[in-house]
Amino acid sequence: MENKTKKKKKQGRFQELLTKVKRNRLGRGLMIHFEWPLVLIVLALSLFGVLSIYAATATPVEDGSSYSFLEMMQIQPFNYPRLQLIWMMAGAVALLAVIFFDYQFFGDLKNLLYWGNVALLLAVKLLSTAGRGGMNGWFQWGDGRTFQPSELGKIAIIIALAKLFADREKPITRIGELFRVACYVGLPLALVVIQPDVGTALVYMAIFAGLLFASGTDKKIIIGIICIAILLLVPAWYLLETSDSFRVDRIQVWLDPTYDPNGAGMQTTNARIALGSGGLWGKGLFADGNFAALNYIPDDHTDFIFAIVGETFGLVGATAMVLLFLSMLVRMIMLSMRAQDAFGSYIIVGVISMMLFHIFENIGMVIGLMPVTGIPLPFISYGGSNYLTNIIGVGLVVNVAMRSRAGQAHTPRRKKRPVQL
Repeated sequence: MENKTKKKKKQGRFQELLTKVKRNRLGRGLMIHFEWPLVLIVLALSLFGVLSIYAATATPVEDGSSYSFLEMMQIQPFNYPRLQLIWMMAGAVALLAVIFFDYQFFGDLKNLLYWGNVALLLAVKLLSTAGRGGMNGWFQWGDGRTFQPSELGKIAIIIALAKLFADREKPITRIGELFRVACYVGLPLALVVIQPDVGTALVYMAIFAGLLFASGTDKKIIIGIICIAILLLVPAWYLLETSDSFRVDRIQVWLDPTYDPNGAGMQTTNARIALGSGGLWGKGLFADGNFAALNYIPDDHTDFIFAIVGETFGLVGATAMVLLFLSMLVRMIMLSMRAQDAFGSYIIVGVISMMLFHIFENIGMVIGLMPVTGIPLPFISYGGSNYLTNIIGVGLVVNVAMRSRAGQAHTPRRKKRPVQL
């Protein structure tokens, strides 16, 4: 009898899940509300990224050579740009999959997404081998293929925290309330820190900070958090100095650009030289003497891709790329204000926080404004895990925008309290 009862309960849960899936899938006529402006901006950035990766992985062609431009393209290695194009196609499928279901459905799955993220972060720490900088952050298989769970974990954190804040009756006004919310994000954050992946941990914190601010949390509490964070810098520096020389060197280079120019500071020094050498219009693709082609900048097709943008396309190209990013963020802010409920607004705010931190940190570390971290530039840097994470984030924004316009969300507005941007 007990087995039959358990079997019936499982069947009932499965039937309930199927009912939710059917109720939340893409309705007829909803595609007329598709968010084309944002998607076209992202497409332009993605194609810009493929071209930048092509430039970063090219081989130099001597000045005065008899090759035509098409012939030069034929002799260039195309492996990384080809893989990035494949990730773009996979991203298009992922975006369509995300908008197929009502975003409220993802909110219903917040616990599954949250604990699934925790399980993956724990598994990758226990099962993966240490890579660069002693990090255990990637599952590896085949011929150097990798998957970084902490990247997709950003989406899980956005959805889980957005749902958590949306379900609250009022903003956080007491330390005890803040502590409970902080513990919720603290578990996956701790698992990322012990990998150790400081860059991704900072992204998690940026998402939490963005949602905390947008939810209307008492300003005294926010100021207190900032003060505590400043005070913790001293013991944090001591711990780093005694246990992690790799990251200490990065901070030293940030504080003193002349520090160890042939060692720890070589990457940032050469990146700034390459960025400035492009001038107004850039040196162009495959130019002889490009820092990218001569391999003077490690990770030039991933973390330091902005230096290649400046060298290849000059100030004009770099400015155009920054303007595309600015247009994307402004469009997302407008969409968050038009969302029909707090949950939808918080999802978009979480995606904005993730994107903004990536953009600011990546460009900032190339120009010397921020310390070096392994944070890629959204849609521009090479990498499948990060590209899929960003495109899924865009898919969530499009999802909220479409259903807010059509008024087809299956639940009524839950909160009248506006999101504060």
